[in-house]
Amino acid sequence: MAEVLGWEPRAPIVARCDRKRVLSSWAPYCGNMAPTEFQIEFSSVRHLTPRQFVEKLLKELGVRGVVAGENYRFGYKAAGDATELVRLCEEYGIGAYIINSVMDKNDYSININSSDVKDRGQVSSTRVRRALAVGDMKYVSQLLGRQHRLILMAKEQEGFRCCKNKLSVPKSCLLNLGPKEGLYEKCYVFIGEDDELLSCNVVIDTEYVHIEMDEVGASCNVVGTQDLSLLRIEFGDSQS
Repeated sequence: MAEVLGWEPRAPIVARCDRKRVLSSWAPYCGNMAPTEFQIEFSSVRHLTPRQFVEKLLKELGVRGVVAGENYRFGYKAAGDATELVRLCEEYGIGAYIINSVMDKNDYSININSSDVKDRGQVSSTRVRRALAVGDMKYVSQLLGRQHRLILMAKEQEGFRCCKNKLSVPKSCLLNLGPKEGLYEKCYVFIGEDDELLSCNVVIDTEYVHIEMDEVGASCNVVGTQDLSLLRIEFGDSQS
């Protein structure tokens, strides 16, 4: 959507390669089945009216039911709302389920620095981005319902640097949005295909993400035994 509308690109909260893991965590709420993701090019639907959009869901995609939030908008220039979606789905024989917004229970944060007139204190990606921007990882975990995971992938020209108990990774290797610069304690790093888990602290500066292992020499041992093209950092709830 951002590319089609000419918006400034920004890093996603969840890395594309990590979306399957997040969707799998929804299985207990989906009849013990992990949802799979199917994406439609925004350019192919952006000019459709609300009716044309629902027709596409039924006739081209075979959709039998839809779930949307109470503030959902769809159709060209967001002409349709949740009420219109229910009406059209009933007309076309599609099940429609509208759910209430999940509200932010942190009283101090409701509407803080919010210029969005539609912000009634509901959990949103905007709130998560603001919490990451100030490094409040406990708040980020509360909003997401899970700990934030940062994905780093080495590029050909930029590898991971190892020194005693520390790995340093250029910020250009980030695949999703990280927190602000600072020290983050009680984190974990997942390494290799076997998901080897190591406790660590994370230091983020202007150019690098530094992963400081609890054991001296741990990073060098890992470099010698694992493929370090991909690292996954899971943040704890503390920041210094």
